[in-house]
Amino acid sequence: MSHHVPHRPSPLAVAREWRARPGRREATHGGQPFIIVTGAGRSGTSAVARVLHESGVSMGTNLAAPSDANADGFYEDWGALWLNERILRDCGVGDRWRPERWPSRATVRAAARGHRDEMAALVANATDGWKDPRFSITLEAWLPLLPSRTKLIVCLRSPAAYAESVVRVYGLVDRAAAERQWARHYQRLLAVIHEHALEAICIEYDTLVERPEETVAALSSFIGRQLSAEHVNAPLRRYVHAVPERYRTLYDQVLGLSPLKPAPRIDHPRDDATGVEISSAEVTRRAAEIAGSVRHARREWETNVGMPKPATSTAARTASEAYRSVLCETQRELATLPGAPHLARDVDLQRMIVELTIAAMAEDDPRTMRAAVRAWKRFGRSTTALAPSA
Repeated sequence: MSHHVPHRPSPLAVAREWRARPGRREATHGGQPFIIVTGAGRSGTSAVARVLHESGVSMGTNLAAPSDANADGFYEDWGALWLNERILRDCGVGDRWRPERWPSRATVRAAARGHRDEMAALVANATDGWKDPRFSITLEAWLPLLPSRTKLIVCLRSPAAYAESVVRVYGLVDRAAAERQWARHYQRLLAVIHEHALEAICIEYDTLVERPEETVAALSSFIGRQLSAEHVNAPLRRYVHAVPERYRTLYDQVLGLSPLKPAPRIDHPRDDATGVEISSAEVTRRAAEIAGSVRHARREWETNVGMPKPATSTAARTASEAYRSVLCETQRELATLPGAPHLARDVDLQRMIVELTIAAMAEDDPRTMRAAVRAWKRFGRSTTALAPSA
């Protein structure tokens, strides 16, 4: 049986069509602007979308459910979310956390053309706006279909805090690569904002949490609707990190979209709950305690699963799940202790090993199990920060 493969135009053809595109349709929503909330994921996009939605600015009628990664909810409309995902898959980006795979603007426009009818139907039936970090990549493809009074809210957070949050949620992430992905989000957004003369505002996540009334008032003025700062859930922010110097220029360029004075720069580790700076001696003490706890948990896990010849019994799986929980909690704790990068790296490696082991057990896959054992032999017992004390 033959399968019809739809024709996909070349990026060059779509670029020509883009230059000749008709003007965007007029706003419908009672003259109110249509709102797009975006920015690198884990940078306060859900927090801002929550303020909007709970204040009466609907972010959709079929919203993604909350999860362990976001207890308050994501405030993402499934229709827009799924279409953005399909556009990216057509660009060859099937896994959203592969930072080195970044489609060009022309490639995105070409991929989106095959979904144009669905995109137009979604826009026609949209409520007041949408939130999706993927708009950092796909926004330009949507612009000819969006209302003419579309306004953009760009959420911003230190790339170091972004990478920390990504590691907590996804585990097996190279922090430097995650920071590079952060940069690509904002480089793309700035280019599209300037070239298409979009109305945009930057909401810095730290400023939203630390000065919610002032920040929400500025956001209210920007969209022309009254919003309530009571919907800012400050405890959900777990990390406060300085902006790495190599990204400071880009960060400040995005911050230039904000009408507010930014949050004070963070130059030293501090306790996010109290705001008190953490001394180097305290960092060393906490890191030693954490390393000791992880060493103990690792030895227990290795014994219970029988490394280097791991069992696949129910008991071995239970032990692996318990060890993963310890490592996940340790990653969260280390996120508040940015003065111990080597320990954080070693804990990330430990989680990689146990995740491979759990996957091999679940799939009964000898090849994956061999990979897990190789990783354990290479990294599991030679990590510097987790080496036994002399």
